[in-house]
Amino acid sequence: MSTEIFEGMTGRSIGTYDLLDEAMETYGLDKTTAHEAITAFLSGLTDNDSSIIVERTPVRPELLKSNPQDVDINHWVTVSDETADHIRGALAATFEPVTNA
Repeated sequence: MSTEIFEGMTGRSIGTYDLLDEAMETYGLDKTTAHEAITAFLSGLTDNDSSIIVERTPVRPELLKSNPQDVDINHWVTVSDETADHIRGALAATFEPVTNA
C-alpha cells in the first residue's frame, strides 16, 4: 500500500490529504503547521534515503509543458505506508494528542 502527501510551496494553498487530516484531528494542529511538520519529517527521511519517494506526480502536469506565468509546480508524493508510519511516529513524539474530555 502507499500514502500520498502534498508537496508544495508553504504559504500557498495546501492540498488536503489523509495524513494531513489525521495529524490535524489527532493533535489539534492547523493545516499549515501539520503540513509543515509532515513535510519536514519526510524531508529528514529522504535525506537519508531518496528512494523513500516511490513516485512524484505533478498536481497540474500541463504546467510542465507550458508555464508562461511561472506558476509553482506542486506535486503529489507517494510513499510507502511504512514511511507514513515513521512520519506518524515523529508526529507523536513531537505533539501532544488532543483529548476529548
